[in-house]
Amino acid sequence: MKKILTAVSLGLWLFFLIGCSSTPPGTDSIKDLASNPEAKLGKEVVVVGKADTKTALASFRMFKLYGDGENLWIKYPESIEEPPQGVDVRVFGTLRQEEVSIVGMVYFVDANKIVME
Repeated sequence: MKKILTAVSLGLWLFFLIGCSSTPPGTDSIKDLASNPEAKLGKEVVVVGKADTKTALASFRMFKLYGDGENLWIKYPESIEEPPQGVDVRVFGTLRQEEVSIVGMVYFVDANKIVME
């Protein structure tokens, strides 16, 4: 009986570890996008992370999204309100590359929807 209980406990623990992920299901990892942006350039992406709205590009309607130990620029149109500082958000949009006068060439998500998590 003790062996069965141990085996069941280990099995449940393994299922729990497999089910836990730092990236929510249905999203692209910020780390993957930051390390290989060319693979998703021009494609629709969904990313989740913590918003940092106090950036040098705030006047360009851009903020940084942090997650997976990396960050990614998010550009949002005037029809979308900027999320609060430090809030977890889910961003839907297209991954693009553009020259920005202050920082040079950057990859960013051209957001069409931002949802607070």
